Amino acid sequence: MTYKFKTPSTTQDHEWLVDLHNDPLVLHNMTNPTPITLESHLHWWNGLNLQTNPRFIFTVNDQNVGFAKVYNVDLNNKNCMLGGDIHKEYRGKGYSYIMWNMLLEYCFNHLNLYRVGLTTAEYNEIATKVYKKLGFKNEGFMNESLYRNEIFHNQLCMYLTKPMYLINK
Repeated sequence: MTYKFKTPSTTQDHEWLVDLHNDPLVLHNMTNPTPITLESHLHWWNGLNLQTNPRFIFTVNDQNVGFAKVYNVDLNNKNCMLGGDIHKEYRGKGYSYIMWNMLLEYCFNHLNLYRVGLTTAEYNEIATKVYKKLGFKNEGFMNESLYRNEIFHNQLCMYLTKPMYLINK
């Protein structure tokens, strides 16, 4: 199998990203659970600086499988935040672990960062399991910061440093 990152560039890529974003499970786990339109997505996308906040579609044998993002890149302090999702058609097949490994490789070796972080809904047990398998450690919570189904939930904050990544590799 061939695994790659590509920068979304076609209308079909962006339509696919909107479909992924609007998946009910993805929306449930996002900070902002509002569905988007292609028009609002493109408006947001065109305002991004992809040099400092890279976005990728993760492909398997040239099929779009997932989305990965690097944001809040701080080159002075050598850190950033990460995010990603796998399309519903490809969940449960181990692709998330592969995509996240590629994203970490990119951050630590291409961007030469020292530390990466992420947040996830505390109830997102599947993602948390993947992050822990990759070597991420818990560093705290943003307590009661997600409001879903009339209940406040915590977001788990996790981090990984380059030495931790190399040991776990």
